[in-house]
Amino acid sequence: MSGEARGIPDNDPDYPQNGQSKINPFAAPQSTSNERGVFGNARRIRSGFLFRVIEFESSPIEHLVYDGWWFRQKVKIDGVRLWQIVSWLTIRRQIEISLPASGSRNSATLRIEIDFGRSLLIRRFRVWIDENLLYDEIN
Repeated sequence: MSGEARGIPDNDPDYPQNGQSKINPFAAPQSTSNERGVFGNARRIRSGFLFRVIEFESSPIEHLVYDGWWFRQKVKIDGVRLWQIVSWLTIRRQIEISLPASGSRNSATLRIEIDFGRSLLIRRFRVWIDENLLYDEIN
């Protein structure tokens, strides 16, 4: 039975023809490498040059502060500084911190990945706990 017999024109691009499948326009994108925005179950509270404050929902941590000012990189988690380094010559693009076990969480590894653009502007900022991506910001 042809499409015409079913009330569907044979040359209508909105209907698949001969076993072809139509692409779902509402499907999640396969790649977010060139898209701008914040992805994940978190939100950016404040941001600036070499600075981020992120609040997490449904995560073992509530707040993360990344500060790269004055030749020092620092990471605070829930108000406690867990990592810092003097960065006179190079800025670390990957940071790994062992999170100690606390009342509501087991020990885990927090990883921050930062991609920089021109003039040290943060182009991409990602936060992982173990193998779970919690936050992905693309500028």
